[in-house]
Amino acid sequence: MRGTIKGYIVGIALIVCAVAMVASLVVPSGAIVTRTMAWLLRLCFGRAAILFPTALVVFALGFFFEEGGPISKRSIVGMSMIILAILGLLSINMPLFESHPEAVVNPPVVELYGGYVGGALAWLLLVSVGRAVGNIILAGVIIVGAVVGDFSVLRLAGRVRETVRGVREARSVAHERRMDQVGAYGTGTPTPVKEEDPAPTTFLGARKTTVLRRDLEAEDDSAEASEPLRERASGPLGLLGRLRHRDGDETAPAPADVAPPLDATRVRDAPVEAARAGSIPSFLEEAARGRSSKRSKARRRDPIHKDGGSAQRESRRAATAAMPTARPGDAAEDFELPPFSMLSSNPNSASSASSKDELDHTMARLQGTLEEFGLTSKVVDYISGPLVTTFRVEMGEGERVNKIRTLEDDIALTLAAEKVRIFAPIPGTSFVGIEIPNKTRQNVHLGDVLPYATGGSLEVAIGRDSAGKPVIADISKMPHMLVAGTTGSGKSVMINSMIMSLLMRTTPSQVRLIMIDPKRVEFSAYNGLPHLYAPVVTEPRQAASALSWAVSEMERRLKVFQKAGARDVKVYNRMCSSGKLAEMDNPPQPMPLLVVIIDELSDLMMVAGKDVEASIVRIAQLARAAGIHLVIATQRPSANVVTGLIKSNIDSRVALKVSSGIDSRVILDETGAERLLGNGDMLFKDRGLTPRRVLGCYTSDNEINSVVEFIRSQAEPDYHEEILSQVVPGQPGAQGGAGADPDDPYDPLIWEAAQIVVDSQLGSTSGLQRRLKVGYARAGRIMDMLETKGVVGPPDGSRPREVLLDTEGLEELRSQEEAYRGV
Repeated sequence: MRGTIKGYIVGIALIVCAVAMVASLVVPSGAIVTRTMAWLLRLCFGRAAILFPTALVVFALGFFFEEGGPISKRSIVGMSMIILAILGLLSINMPLFESHPEAVVNPPVVELYGGYVGGALAWLLLVSVGRAVGNIILAGVIIVGAVVGDFSVLRLAGRVRETVRGVREARSVAHERRMDQVGAYGTGTPTPVKEEDPAPTTFLGARKTTVLRRDLEAEDDSAEASEPLRERASGPLGLLGRLRHRDGDETAPAPADVAPPLDATRVRDAPVEAARAGSIPSFLEEAARGRSSKRSKARRRDPIHKDGGSAQRESRRAATAAMPTARPGDAAEDFELPPFSMLSSNPNSASSASSKDELDHTMARLQGTLEEFGLTSKVVDYISGPLVTTFRVEMGEGERVNKIRTLEDDIALTLAAEKVRIFAPIPGTSFVGIEIPNKTRQNVHLGDVLPYATGGSLEVAIGRDSAGKPVIADISKMPHMLVAGTTGSGKSVMINSMIMSLLMRTTPSQVRLIMIDPKRVEFSAYNGLPHLYAPVVTEPRQAASALSWAVSEMERRLKVFQKAGARDVKVYNRMCSSGKLAEMDNPPQPMPLLVVIIDELSDLMMVAGKDVEASIVRIAQLARAAGIHLVIATQRPSANVVTGLIKSNIDSRVALKVSSGIDSRVILDETGAERLLGNGDMLFKDRGLTPRRVLGCYTSDNEINSVVEFIRSQAEPDYHEEILSQVVPGQPGAQGGAGADPDDPYDPLIWEAAQIVVDSQLGSTSGLQRRLKVGYARAGRIMDMLETKGVVGPPDGSRPREVLLDTEGLEELRSQEEAYRGV
């Protein structure tokens, strides 16, 4: 049947079946036949399932040749022996098989290795001779299969080399014929093509050649192609001159004005330029395109383009080129943005440091752990990132997600992992996600992520998610952000990365900043920047003043927008740029966006909680249209710091590692942040969506200092001193304020009353009246002041008020009050 029409039909049918098998493995489908086919292949052959359709294609090709052709029965037998040995090697080296040989009948396990076929061979060898001798036997089977199949690597390489040479020589001959036709077209006479002696052919029918090196052959081709053109171009008119003369161009140069003969490079480029002018036939244009295609393919074969790090750097450069930059004349200033070369980067930040074998081994151990606890769920896949690997688990029938979630600690103990986080579902799928930390983390630098921020002015780099994808956040769309995390979780590093993102991408005419740093050391490096509206604020009284000024600025901007008929700051700035507001009295100028950054909210809430909370809530509610945005960070996300009013107005939140699940619920409204790893590991909840696991960007002090110095050298800061002297409602000197000064001199018993309340843990007005021997009105006024300070809660009918502080908290509050008053 070989070599006949019937053989051709059988061969084609087998090849179609093999291609269908490959498609079912490579492109998953929900169709019954395709899904069953892929399942059977993986069940029988495991990870090497692709070898079966490959062998089927080789077997099918044998039907296209007669007996004695290149594919014989010996070749098929030898190839089958080699494939069986490979399947056995995949399974026999699985650690689980040696201690538990019965695992070969476990479908989720055998699919990761050599399938049932390889598992059967591995079980037979492990039981009879052991792993070491089994590996030797299987290696011997591979060698015997190569001998039986008469496989010779040198012979195969020789055939491939001869085929490639024949194809190149055929192209060279065709190229010479085209060049001869070009010469004939230029002179007006046909150039005969001499016939060559037939050369010996390879087994594919291609001509053999004696050229040994690719680069030598390329030089010969170039020389042979350019020699006829060089002779013709050195004539009176040259090739292009004769083409123009033939087309009736009266401006052709005279023989005396002819330039020297063209070199090879100019000759190669001449047909392309002439083709653009429409002066040469189409076949010459095709030849020129063919040579350009060869050169582009040669560039793709260059080892530099195969390097993953180089490819990533090229993509980063492309993203950088698309990023908007400051141009001279923007907002009447000449400002140059810092170059990205000032930021360090890690080309491997998007990938995992763990190898595929390690991840497959972890996947098998995770599957075994689930089965040990009686679950029928199946680990189907995993997604590896710079910090964690997310394993996708398909729930068994009738199983509940909470049953898997209760196994977090057990899975962590079995896999020797620091923390394991289980969540459901994975967005866009019906799978449960199990995040297991990698043994080695990949550092993510700001220079790895920031080039992907190519949109609005307030886009900032957050980090890379669990799949290695860059995470970019737009503050203007949030429009405010709340960040929480314990000491050492990476909170300050993240805030610095966000500030650096703004400095690297915007000018002072586009974005202005107000930085509030009660700790005095986090933002000190940014003093003197032209982006700042005021020096870095460190005093609680000045912080409350700055927030009050932001509220006043918000109201002023909204009134201006109302008068101009603009809905928000973007529309208003466009109207200013287009000149639509030029006819108004005192034409307004474009307004920069304003970002208020608070490094530690808990300290401000402890000292001036009522005033700070009122300003934050007003800005969060109304300031989006005015272009004013908040970024608030705290290391203590308790209910008396992140109050209900603040939470309800700030939807975008970032939770780094926190101390308990209660704190995680305060910041994210769900648990999970207590199981993070620290050092930049975070859950990013953007505008109320499902939290996303992200490894934050790292920015070093040297990078911050170099960027700040680069910006300082271009412009001087323009501070608004009134920001720090704004009258805050509720403070002495405020007109019409409803609140009273907590430390008013006529209430000297305030701290004695606070001590009494904290010691007794009873917020009773009548109790203060008896203990302090004062009237009921004064005791009630003192109790209201304690509520303002956060010592007690609001009234609860006839029951005593709730006491919110202990003795240590009261001492801390009193020391901060004294610092606030300058004592």
